[in-house]
Amino acid sequence: MENIKLTVRALAAQMKVSIEELARMAGIDPSHLKSVSAGRATMTATDLMRLSEITGINPKNIETE
Repeated sequence: MENIKLTVRALAAQMKVSIEELARMAGIDPSHLKSVSAGRATMTATDLMRLSEITGINPKNIETE
């Protein structure tokens, strides 16, 4: 099976929360995560690890661009 990349929006939908709430859960600034989702900012390694920890998704499967 191939690895499926999940976007920030897809992660939030999977958790049944908004992007803002996902950011708060992960300890990430909500405006930054919204900018990442919109393609206006780059996700940091720390952001990626925090999202991985709260979602249980392998960091390799989280879309960073």
